[in-house]
Order: sequence, then C-alpha cells, then structure tokens
Amino acid sequence: MKRSDMVTAGADRLFATEDAVDKALSETGELLATLTRLRITGNISGTFGQKALDAILNGAAALNSARSHFVSAHGHLDEVKTQLGCRTLLIGTLQPKPPIGTDGVVPEDADAV
Repeated sequence: MKRSDMVTAGADRLFATEDAVDKALSETGELLATLTRLRITGNISGTFGQKALDAILNGAAALNSARSHFVSAHGHLDEVKTQLGCRTLLIGTLQPKPPIGTDGVVPEDADAV
C-alpha cells in the first residue's frame, strides 16, 4: 500500500470516528431533553430521577472529552503524515460546496441550498 493511501485511509477512519462521537453526543442530548420533557409534562418533581440525569451528563462529559482527544489526534497524525513524506491532503468537509455562477461568484442565497 502506498503511503499516500495509508494517510488517506487513516484520515477517513478518524473522520468516521469523530462522526460517531458527534452522533453519540447528539443522541445523549436528545435523551436528556426527552427525559426532562417527560418529567415536566408528567408534572413530576425535579428531584425525581436526578441520579439518572447525573449519570447521563457524566456520560456526555466523557463523550465530549473523547471528542476533544480525537480532534487533538489531527495534529499528531499530521506529524506522522509528514514523517511518512506525504504532503497535506485537501479533504474538505462533508458539506456540499455552494454552487458557483458562471462569473465565478457564489450567489448570496447559496446558504439556502
């Protein structure tokens, strides 16, 4: 396997891992919101289930810490990439690029795409 392919494969896995952690954080937020909403609509005391909410928030904090470590890994892997003799790869984001007009200008309403 070529070194550039190794770098690309590693970057792909890092992005997939970060995406998984982001999804887990999102799901945790939804869980917290749902449980809180259920307690409120059920007219249940705010002290009810506090230990469960504490545990969920501790899990969210751990996920956030994990996310921070994966973000930090970008810099470390950049060093590895350089040690392997590879240049920076322009991978970009998962967001589609806005359309560019024939004059080379991005339309003002490109955010609506």
